[in-house]
Amino acid sequence: MLTKKYILLLLEWYDYRIHRGVAQIARENGWQLNCPKNPVNNVGFLEDWKGDGCIALLECTETLAYFKTHQIPLIDLGLAEHSLPVQRVVTDNEETARLAAEHFRDQGYREIFTLSPGNTKMYEERLHYFKKQIENEGGRVHMIQSDHIHPGVIHELRAEAARRERRLEEMSIGFFAFEDAMGAELISLLLKHELSVPENVAVLGVDNDDLINSGLTLGLSSVDTDLEGLGKRAAQELNHLLSNPMKEHYPTVIRQKPLGVIARQSSDCYAVRNPLVAEALHWIQHHFQRGIQATDVAEAVGITQQGLQKAFKESYIRSPGQEIRYQRARAVADLLKCTDATLATISKNCGYCSVDTLINGFKAVYKCTPGKYRNQNQIHS
Repeated sequence: MLTKKYILLLLEWYDYRIHRGVAQIARENGWQLNCPKNPVNNVGFLEDWKGDGCIALLECTETLAYFKTHQIPLIDLGLAEHSLPVQRVVTDNEETARLAAEHFRDQGYREIFTLSPGNTKMYEERLHYFKKQIENEGGRVHMIQSDHIHPGVIHELRAEAARRERRLEEMSIGFFAFEDAMGAELISLLLKHELSVPENVAVLGVDNDDLINSGLTLGLSSVDTDLEGLGKRAAQELNHLLSNPMKEHYPTVIRQKPLGVIARQSSDCYAVRNPLVAEALHWIQHHFQRGIQATDVAEAVGITQQGLQKAFKESYIRSPGQEIRYQRARAVADLLKCTDATLATISKNCGYCSVDTLINGFKAVYKCTPGKYRNQNQIHS
Protein backbone atom coordinates (compact mmCIF):
# COMPACT_ATOMS: atom_id res chain seq x y z
CA MET A 1 0.00 0.00 0.00
CA LEU A 2 1.36 3.40 -0.96
CA THR A 3 2.03 5.89 1.83
CA LYS A 4 -0.11 9.01 1.58
CA LYS A 5 1.90 12.16 0.86
CA TYR A 6 1.14 15.37 2.74
CA ILE A 7 1.74 18.37 0.48
CA LEU A 8 1.63 22.06 1.30
CA LEU A 9 0.66 24.76 -1.20
CA LEU A 10 1.97 28.02 0.23
CA LEU A 11 0.91 31.07 -1.79
CA GLU A 12 1.85 34.48 -0.44
CA TRP A 13 -0.76 35.81 -2.85
CA TYR A 14 -3.57 33.35 -3.39
CA ASP A 15 -4.92 32.44 -6.83
CA TYR A 16 -7.61 29.78 -7.10
CA ARG A 17 -6.42 28.74 -10.58
CA ILE A 18 -2.97 27.75 -9.31
CA HIS A 19 -4.70 25.90 -6.46
CA ARG A 20 -6.99 24.09 -8.91
CA GLY A 21 -4.07 23.02 -11.11
CA VAL A 22 -2.10 21.66 -8.15
CA ALA A 23 -5.23 19.95 -6.78
CA GLN A 24 -5.73 18.05 -10.02
CA ILE A 25 -2.28 16.44 -9.77
CA ALA A 26 -2.79 15.91 -6.04
CA ARG A 27 -5.94 13.85 -6.73
CA GLU A 28 -4.17 11.80 -9.38
CA ASN A 29 -1.38 10.91 -6.94
CA GLY A 30 -3.41 10.52 -3.76
CA TRP A 31 -1.83 13.50 -1.98
CA GLN A 32 -3.35 15.22 1.00
CA LEU A 33 -3.12 18.87 -0.10
CA ASN A 34 -3.27 21.78 2.32
CA CYS A 35 -3.35 25.44 1.26
CA PRO A 36 -3.50 28.00 4.10
CA LYS A 37 -4.91 31.32 2.94
CA ASN A 38 -3.45 33.58 5.61
CA PRO A 39 0.12 34.36 4.46
CA VAL A 40 0.75 36.54 7.52
CA ASN A 41 0.96 33.40 9.67
CA ASN A 42 3.02 31.27 7.28
CA VAL A 43 6.00 30.88 9.60
CA GLY A 44 3.92 29.86 12.60
CA PHE A 45 2.05 27.39 10.42
CA LEU A 46 5.28 25.97 8.99
CA GLU A 47 6.80 25.41 12.43
CA ASP A 48 3.94 23.03 13.27
CA TRP A 49 3.67 21.42 9.84
CA LYS A 50 5.10 17.97 9.15
CA GLY A 51 4.81 16.99 5.52
CA ASP A 52 6.47 15.53 2.46
CA GLY A 53 6.75 18.42 -0.01
CA CYS A 54 5.83 21.99 -0.72
CA ILE A 55 4.90 24.23 -3.66
CA ALA A 56 5.43 27.84 -2.67
CA LEU A 57 5.65 31.39 -3.89
CA LEU A 58 8.79 32.36 -2.02
CA GLU A 59 9.01 36.08 -1.33
CA CYS A 60 8.56 36.64 2.41
CA THR A 61 11.92 36.82 4.24
CA GLU A 62 10.69 34.70 7.14
CA THR A 63 9.39 31.98 4.81
CA LEU A 64 12.69 31.90 2.96
CA ALA A 65 14.57 31.59 6.24
CA TYR A 66 12.45 28.58 7.20
CA PHE A 67 13.19 26.69 3.98
CA LYS A 68 16.90 27.43 4.28
CA THR A 69 16.97 25.42 7.50
CA HIS A 70 14.52 22.63 6.57
CA GLN A 71 15.31 20.11 3.84
CA ILE A 72 11.90 19.65 2.21
CA PRO A 73 11.25 18.82 -1.48
CA LEU A 74 10.26 22.22 -2.79
CA ILE A 75 9.04 23.96 -5.99
CA ASP A 76 9.20 27.76 -6.17
CA LEU A 77 6.60 29.62 -8.25
CA GLY A 78 8.35 33.00 -8.08
CA LEU A 79 11.40 34.93 -9.20
CA ALA A 80 12.58 36.30 -5.87
CA GLU A 81 16.36 36.30 -5.42
CA HIS A 82 17.43 33.68 -2.91
CA SER A 83 20.17 31.07 -2.55
CA LEU A 84 17.92 28.05 -2.22
CA PRO A 85 18.86 25.31 -4.75
CA VAL A 86 15.26 24.65 -5.81
CA GLN A 87 13.37 24.06 -9.03
CA ARG A 88 11.28 26.99 -10.23
CA VAL A 89 8.13 26.90 -12.35
CA VAL A 90 7.15 30.41 -13.42
CA THR A 91 5.24 32.28 -16.09
CA ASP A 92 6.98 32.70 -19.44
CA ASN A 93 7.25 36.48 -19.29
CA GLU A 94 9.07 36.76 -22.61
CA GLU A 95 6.19 35.10 -24.45
CA THR A 96 3.66 37.08 -22.39
CA ALA A 97 5.38 40.31 -23.43
CA ARG A 98 5.50 39.20 -27.07
CA LEU A 99 1.76 38.55 -27.11
CA ALA A 100 1.07 41.90 -25.44
CA ALA A 101 3.28 43.78 -27.92
CA GLU A 102 1.68 41.95 -30.84
CA HIS A 103 -1.80 42.88 -29.60
CA PHE A 104 -0.97 46.57 -29.37
CA ARG A 105 0.79 46.45 -32.74
CA ASP A 106 -2.21 44.84 -34.39
CA GLN A 107 -4.41 47.62 -33.03
CA GLY A 108 -2.04 50.22 -34.49
CA TYR A 109 -0.51 51.47 -31.22
CA ARG A 110 3.07 52.70 -31.36
CA GLU A 111 3.25 54.55 -28.02
CA ILE A 112 2.61 52.38 -24.98
CA PHE A 113 2.73 53.50 -21.35
CA THR A 114 3.48 51.37 -18.28
CA LEU A 115 3.97 51.91 -14.58
CA SER A 116 7.36 51.53 -12.97
CA PRO A 117 7.85 47.86 -11.99
CA GLY A 118 9.16 48.90 -8.58
CA ASN A 119 11.11 46.07 -6.99
CA THR A 120 8.87 43.28 -8.29
CA LYS A 121 10.97 40.84 -10.34
CA MET A 122 7.98 39.51 -12.26
CA TYR A 123 7.05 43.03 -13.39
CA GLU A 124 10.67 43.87 -14.19
CA GLU A 125 10.87 40.89 -16.51
CA ARG A 126 7.60 41.72 -18.23
CA LEU A 127 8.67 45.32 -18.78
CA HIS A 128 12.10 44.30 -20.09
CA TYR A 129 10.77 41.93 -22.72
CA PHE A 130 7.80 44.15 -23.61
CA LYS A 131 10.02 47.16 -24.19
CA LYS A 132 12.38 45.06 -26.29
CA GLN A 133 9.52 43.79 -28.47
CA ILE A 134 7.93 47.21 -28.99
CA GLU A 135 11.20 48.97 -29.75
CA ASN A 136 12.29 46.24 -32.18
CA GLU A 137 9.19 47.10 -34.20
CA GLY A 138 9.80 50.85 -34.14
CA GLY A 139 7.49 51.73 -31.24
CA ARG A 140 8.16 53.43 -27.91
CA VAL A 141 7.46 52.44 -24.32
CA HIS A 142 7.08 55.24 -21.77
CA MET A 143 7.51 54.22 -18.13
CA ILE A 144 5.85 56.69 -15.80
CA GLN A 145 7.29 57.26 -12.32
CA SER A 146 4.47 55.71 -10.30
CA ASP A 147 4.65 52.03 -9.40
CA HIS A 148 0.95 51.77 -8.48
CA ILE A 149 -2.36 53.21 -9.68
CA HIS A 150 -3.40 56.49 -8.03
CA PRO A 151 -4.64 59.92 -9.26
CA GLY A 152 -1.06 61.01 -9.91
CA VAL A 153 -0.97 58.59 -12.85
CA ILE A 154 -3.51 60.79 -14.66
CA HIS A 155 -1.39 63.87 -13.95
CA GLU A 156 1.66 62.13 -15.44
CA LEU A 157 -0.27 61.12 -18.55
CA ARG A 158 -1.61 64.67 -18.94
CA ALA A 159 1.92 66.02 -18.58
CA GLU A 160 3.10 63.70 -21.37
CA ALA A 161 0.26 64.94 -23.58
CA ALA A 162 1.16 68.56 -22.81
CA ARG A 163 4.75 67.94 -23.90
CA ARG A 164 3.29 67.03 -27.28
CA GLU A 165 1.14 70.19 -27.18
CA ARG A 166 -2.00 68.11 -26.98
CA ARG A 167 -4.68 67.21 -24.46
CA LEU A 168 -4.97 63.64 -23.19
CA GLU A 169 -8.57 63.61 -24.42
CA GLU A 170 -7.25 64.13 -27.96
CA MET A 171 -4.77 61.24 -27.83
CA SER A 172 -5.02 57.51 -28.42
CA ILE A 173 -2.43 55.61 -26.40
CA GLY A 174 -1.94 52.09 -25.08
CA PHE A 175 -1.29 51.13 -21.46
CA PHE A 176 0.26 47.79 -20.51
CA ALA A 177 -0.68 46.80 -16.95
CA PHE A 178 1.60 44.15 -15.45
CA GLU A 179 -1.36 42.31 -13.94
CA ASP A 180 -5.15 42.50 -14.05
CA ALA A 181 -5.78 44.18 -10.69
CA MET A 182 -3.59 47.04 -11.88
CA GLY A 183 -5.49 47.20 -15.18
CA ALA A 184 -8.87 47.22 -13.42
CA GLU A 185 -7.78 50.03 -11.10
CA LEU A 186 -6.54 52.03 -14.09
CA ILE A 187 -9.85 51.64 -15.95
CA SER A 188 -11.76 52.88 -12.89
CA LEU A 189 -9.41 55.85 -12.56
CA LEU A 190 -9.68 56.79 -16.23
CA LEU A 191 -13.48 56.63 -16.19
CA LYS A 192 -13.59 58.70 -13.00
CA HIS A 193 -11.60 61.41 -14.81
CA GLU A 194 -14.01 61.21 -17.79
CA LEU A 195 -11.42 59.71 -20.13
CA SER A 196 -12.62 57.21 -22.71
CA VAL A 197 -11.51 53.57 -22.61
CA PRO A 198 -10.33 52.41 -25.10
CA GLU A 199 -10.62 55.50 -27.34
CA ASN A 200 -8.21 57.65 -25.28
CA VAL A 201 -6.39 54.90 -23.40
CA ALA A 202 -6.50 51.22 -24.44
CA VAL A 203 -5.67 48.95 -21.47
CA LEU A 204 -4.21 45.45 -21.54
CA GLY A 205 -3.63 43.41 -18.38
CA VAL A 206 -1.99 40.08 -17.57
CA ASP A 207 -3.38 36.84 -16.03
CA ASN A 208 -6.99 36.94 -17.37
CA ASP A 209 -8.55 36.97 -13.92
CA ASP A 210 -12.25 36.25 -14.49
CA LEU A 211 -13.18 37.36 -10.95
CA ILE A 212 -11.67 40.79 -11.54
CA ASN A 213 -13.39 41.03 -14.91
CA SER A 214 -16.76 40.08 -13.48
CA GLY A 215 -16.70 43.24 -11.35
CA LEU A 216 -15.99 45.63 -14.22
CA THR A 217 -18.56 47.47 -16.31
CA LEU A 218 -16.05 47.45 -19.17
CA GLY A 219 -14.22 44.20 -19.95
CA LEU A 220 -10.45 44.16 -19.48
CA SER A 221 -8.36 42.64 -22.27
CA SER A 222 -5.68 40.40 -20.83
CA VAL A 223 -2.91 37.92 -21.59
CA ASP A 224 -4.00 34.54 -20.25
CA THR A 225 -0.87 33.21 -18.53
CA ASP A 226 -2.43 29.79 -17.86
CA LEU A 227 -2.09 29.85 -14.08
CA GLU A 228 -3.97 26.56 -13.78
CA GLY A 229 -1.42 25.01 -16.13
CA LEU A 230 1.32 26.58 -14.01
CA GLY A 231 -0.07 24.87 -10.92
CA LYS A 232 -0.30 21.52 -12.71
CA ARG A 233 3.27 21.77 -14.01
CA ALA A 234 4.60 22.69 -10.56
CA ALA A 235 2.82 19.72 -9.01
CA GLN A 236 4.16 17.40 -11.72
CA GLU A 237 7.69 18.59 -10.98
CA LEU A 238 7.18 18.05 -7.26
CA ASN A 239 5.87 14.55 -7.95
CA HIS A 240 9.06 13.87 -9.92
CA LEU A 241 11.15 14.95 -6.92
CA LEU A 242 9.11 12.78 -4.56
CA SER A 243 9.31 9.77 -6.88
CA ASN A 244 13.10 10.02 -7.23
CA PRO A 245 14.34 11.03 -3.75
CA MET A 246 17.82 9.57 -4.24
CA LYS A 247 18.45 11.17 -7.61
CA GLU A 248 20.51 14.35 -7.71
CA HIS A 249 18.40 17.25 -9.02
CA TYR A 250 19.83 20.36 -10.63
CA PRO A 251 17.82 23.57 -10.12
CA THR A 252 16.32 24.92 -13.32
CA VAL A 253 13.66 27.46 -14.26
CA ILE A 254 10.73 25.98 -16.19
CA ARG A 255 8.63 28.51 -18.05
CA GLN A 256 4.88 28.02 -18.45
CA LYS A 257 3.72 29.47 -21.75
CA PRO A 258 0.65 31.74 -21.85
CA LEU A 259 -2.45 30.66 -23.76
CA GLY A 260 -2.92 33.93 -25.65
CA VAL A 261 -4.59 37.34 -25.49
CA ILE A 262 -8.25 37.47 -24.50
CA ALA A 263 -9.46 40.64 -26.21
CA ARG A 264 -12.28 42.59 -24.57
CA GLN A 265 -13.65 46.12 -24.71
CA SER A 266 -10.72 47.83 -22.95
CA SER A 267 -8.55 47.51 -26.08
CA ASP A 268 -11.24 47.20 -28.76
CA CYS A 269 -10.11 50.29 -30.64
CA TYR A 270 -7.65 50.93 -33.46
CA ALA A 271 -5.12 53.69 -32.80
CA VAL A 272 -5.64 55.47 -36.09
CA ARG A 273 -6.59 59.13 -36.39
CA ASN A 274 -8.55 58.62 -39.60
CA PRO A 275 -12.10 57.60 -38.52
CA LEU A 276 -12.78 56.07 -41.93
CA VAL A 277 -9.80 53.72 -41.57
CA ALA A 278 -10.92 52.81 -38.04
CA GLU A 279 -14.39 52.00 -39.37
CA ALA A 280 -12.91 49.90 -42.18
CA LEU A 281 -10.70 47.97 -39.74
CA HIS A 282 -13.66 47.14 -37.51
CA TRP A 283 -15.67 46.04 -40.55
CA ILE A 284 -12.85 43.74 -41.69
CA GLN A 285 -12.55 42.31 -38.18
CA HIS A 286 -16.22 41.29 -38.20
CA HIS A 287 -16.53 40.14 -41.84
CA PHE A 288 -13.19 38.62 -42.97
CA GLN A 289 -14.59 35.07 -42.62
CA ARG A 290 -17.10 35.75 -45.43
CA GLY A 291 -14.52 35.73 -48.21
CA ILE A 292 -14.46 39.53 -48.59
CA GLN A 293 -12.02 41.52 -50.70
CA ALA A 294 -10.75 45.09 -50.49
CA THR A 295 -13.50 46.24 -52.88
CA ASP A 296 -16.12 45.01 -50.38
CA VAL A 297 -14.48 47.04 -47.61
CA ALA A 298 -14.50 50.19 -49.73
CA GLU A 299 -18.18 49.69 -50.55
CA ALA A 300 -19.06 49.05 -46.88
CA VAL A 301 -17.53 52.35 -45.70
CA GLY A 302 -18.70 54.35 -48.74
CA ILE A 303 -15.44 55.25 -50.48
CA THR A 304 -13.66 54.34 -53.69
CA GLN A 305 -11.08 51.57 -53.55
CA GLN A 306 -8.36 54.05 -54.51
CA GLY A 307 -9.45 56.36 -51.71
CA LEU A 308 -9.43 53.50 -49.21
CA GLN A 309 -5.95 52.38 -50.28
CA LYS A 310 -4.62 55.93 -49.88
CA ALA A 311 -6.22 56.36 -46.44
CA PHE A 312 -4.72 53.08 -45.21
CA LYS A 313 -1.28 53.97 -46.56
CA GLU A 314 -1.35 57.27 -44.66
CA SER A 315 -2.81 55.96 -41.40
CA TYR A 316 -2.16 52.25 -40.89
CA ILE A 317 0.57 49.59 -41.00
CA ARG A 318 -1.09 47.35 -43.61
CA SER A 319 -3.16 47.78 -46.76
CA PRO A 320 -6.84 46.67 -46.74
CA GLY A 321 -5.97 43.47 -48.59
CA GLN A 322 -3.08 42.71 -46.23
CA GLU A 323 -5.32 43.30 -43.22
CA ILE A 324 -7.93 40.86 -44.52
CA ARG A 325 -5.27 38.19 -45.08
CA TYR A 326 -3.73 38.88 -41.68
CA GLN A 327 -7.07 38.57 -39.84
CA ARG A 328 -7.80 35.30 -41.61
CA ALA A 329 -4.38 33.86 -40.76
CA ARG A 330 -4.82 34.79 -37.09
CA ALA A 331 -8.21 33.06 -37.03
CA VAL A 332 -6.64 29.96 -38.57
CA ALA A 333 -3.89 30.01 -35.91
CA ASP A 334 -6.49 30.15 -33.12
CA LEU A 335 -8.37 27.16 -34.55
CA LEU A 336 -5.16 25.18 -35.05
CA LYS A 337 -4.22 25.76 -31.40
CA CYS A 338 -7.61 25.10 -29.84
CA THR A 339 -9.35 22.50 -32.07
CA ASP A 340 -8.72 19.35 -34.09
CA ALA A 341 -10.68 20.72 -37.06
CA THR A 342 -9.41 19.75 -40.50
CA LEU A 343 -7.88 22.32 -42.83
CA ALA A 344 -10.91 21.94 -45.11
CA THR A 345 -13.24 22.89 -42.25
CA ILE A 346 -11.00 25.74 -41.12
CA SER A 347 -10.73 27.15 -44.64
CA LYS A 348 -14.54 27.32 -44.92
CA ASN A 349 -14.84 29.05 -41.55
CA CYS A 350 -12.11 31.62 -42.21
CA GLY A 351 -13.06 32.89 -45.66
CA TYR A 352 -10.68 30.91 -47.85
CA CYS A 353 -11.79 29.50 -51.19
CA SER A 354 -9.60 26.38 -50.85
CA VAL A 355 -7.17 24.58 -48.56
CA ASP A 356 -4.25 25.55 -50.84
CA THR A 357 -5.17 29.23 -50.48
CA LEU A 358 -5.28 28.80 -46.70
CA ILE A 359 -1.85 27.15 -46.62
CA ASN A 360 -0.25 29.84 -48.78
CA GLY A 361 -1.91 32.67 -46.83
CA PHE A 362 -0.94 31.17 -43.48
CA LYS A 363 2.69 30.62 -44.51
CA ALA A 364 2.92 34.26 -45.65
CA VAL A 365 2.06 35.45 -42.12
CA TYR A 366 3.47 32.76 -39.81
CA LYS A 367 6.44 31.58 -41.92
CA CYS A 368 5.53 27.90 -41.42
CA THR A 369 2.89 25.41 -42.53
CA PRO A 370 -0.39 25.03 -40.60
CA GLY A 371 0.63 21.46 -39.69
CA LYS A 372 3.91 22.52 -38.15
CA TYR A 373 2.22 25.37 -36.28
CA ARG A 374 -0.38 22.98 -34.83
CA ASN A 375 2.28 20.49 -33.72
CA GLN A 376 4.19 23.23 -31.88
CA ASN A 377 1.28 25.17 -30.38
CA GLN A 378 -1.81 22.99 -29.94
CA ILE A 379 -3.35 23.21 -26.50
CA HIS A 380 -4.34 19.77 -25.21
CA SER A 381 -7.21 19.59 -22.76
